Formats: sequence, C-alpha cells, structure tokens
Amino acid sequence: MKYIYARILLFVIAILTSNFINVYFIDSLLNIFHIMSFIALLLNRVSLALFIYFTFEMIFILRKYQLKDITMKLFLVYMIWLIGLLFGRFTNLSQYNLDNHFNFHSFLPLWIHNLNNPLVRYYIIGNILVYIPFGVFLRYYKNLIYSLLYFILMVLFFETLQGVTNLGYFDIDDLLLNGIGGLFGIGLMHLYKKIFTQ
Repeated sequence: MKYIYARILLFVIAILTSNFINVYFIDSLLNIFHIMSFIALLLNRVSLALFIYFTFEMIFILRKYQLKDITMKLFLVYMIWLIGLLFGRFTNLSQYNLDNHFNFHSFLPLWIHNLNNPLVRYYIIGNILVYIPFGVFLRYYKNLIYSLLYFILMVLFFETLQGVTNLGYFDIDDLLLNGIGGLFGIGLMHLYKKIFTQ
C-alpha cells in the first residue's frame, strides 16, 4: 500500500500519455493494414499504458530495482501486445474455410524481388522484428537448448492457433521470418550472457 496515491497518479498519467501516442502515431500505422479489430487496438493501448506506467514507477517510486523485475514487467507488456497483434483481427465466421487458412507455399523469393513496395518491406521486417524480444526473453530465463525448443513450439502453436480460429493464417513465410527474428533474439541474449555474465 506504500505510495498508493503516487501509483494512481502515475497510472492516470500513463493512460493519458499512451492515448496521445496511440491517436497521433500508432493508429495511423495500424490503419495501413486495415485488419486490426477493436481487440487489437484495446490490447495495444493496454500494453503501451502498462509500459509507460512501469517506466514511471521505476523512475519515481522504486528507484532501486532488479533486472529480473524489469524483464518480467517488460515480458508482460510484450505478451499483451503480441497477443493483440496475432489474434486481434476482423473475422467472418460465415465465410470461414479451414483449408484457406493454411499456406505451405512460400512467396518470399517473389517478395524479395519487390522490396521497393513499402507493404512488402513492412511485412518482411515486421515479421522479423516482432519475435526478437520473444527470443531475448526466452534466452534470458532458459538455457540455449530450452530457449530454442520453446521458441519453435510457441511459434508453431501461435501460427496453428491463428489458422484454426480464423483469427489469422498459418503461413510458412510467417514461420520462416518469425524464426529468423526469434533466433536473432536468442543469439543476442546468448552473446550478452557470454560477454557480461561470465
């Protein structure tokens, strides 16, 4: 209960700040794809508000904090945002066909030849970047073998769940690009541990 009024005030400021950032910056970016639903926008706002609140909390209230506490809070924010991104899409159950939601044919060679198209660049770079933090967090908490195993299983689970729930698609290109991002994140944290924690 310590600093309860300060925490409430910081939370209100965090909500107002995140709303301003969303309205003037993030919403315009999400509108490029025209697929985001109310759930995605809501989870995006929740994750950003929590991130701002945790930042304020560490600066103004806690001051002395451990790296493990920071990573746990960041992981919570990241997972809320990721769930909104992966599963917050418009759906039309009347037109749902399971066969149309699983793609095992890669279009990456074609897209690589069309990198002048901004949507292609957003798609490729975005699918890589979105899973880098996931790899970083996994390797922070687990050893190299377990983090690789958990990452592969989680990406397969998320992709399959998108396909069977009509909230997205199981796409081989997503798997490849997400895999590159996750492996890069695992590699970054592995390198960090090798250099700074020995």
